[in-house]
Amino acid sequence: MVYLIDTYNLMHVSAWRGGVAPTTVRGLCQALAGPGRALKVVLILDGRSKPEEPGLNEFPAIDLRYSGAGIPADRVIGQMVERSKERKKLTVVTDDRAVTLHARRHFASAMSCDAFLELLFSGKTSDAEALPARKTQGSPTSGETAHWLKEFGITKPVDQPPPRRAPNDDLSDLDIEKLLGPRD
Repeated sequence: MVYLIDTYNLMHVSAWRGGVAPTTVRGLCQALAGPGRALKVVLILDGRSKPEEPGLNEFPAIDLRYSGAGIPADRVIGQMVERSKERKKLTVVTDDRAVTLHARRHFASAMSCDAFLELLFSGKTSDAEALPARKTQGSPTSGETAHWLKEFGITKPVDQPPPRRAPNDDLSDLDIEKLLGPRD
């Protein structure tokens, strides 16, 4: 799993969160490169490198990508998702709804900044370990499905299985040859 991190979005969330969450890019890199960390991450940042931020070679296990002047990091994240040959192995970390929806439309996963910070500081190394059992087991109810279809603006009705015939239905009027064609 590779995490594409909307870095300044994450910094904003961690500044509001307080506590042990890093509030600088350097602090985030130190947390990501700390002992026992096995997360593969790409930090995507707006603009160009700033003097207080780490150099590209300072943390060799962390890929820092700057979007360049006038290009938002959101666009770079979108292009990285679109160009990836293994989109299902990508997780975009952001609280930006448009970036999240774009990632999911292209079959990548998305994770909130709070969830990523929890993953980072909980000591757990996989997404499945970070999620509660109710999020990884069971199946959605029809109400949950309807809610998320509405949330994502999907108006196409979900294919429903054909209604079951009652055991007392008379099937004698079925013409099997009409349904399947004549026998050869």
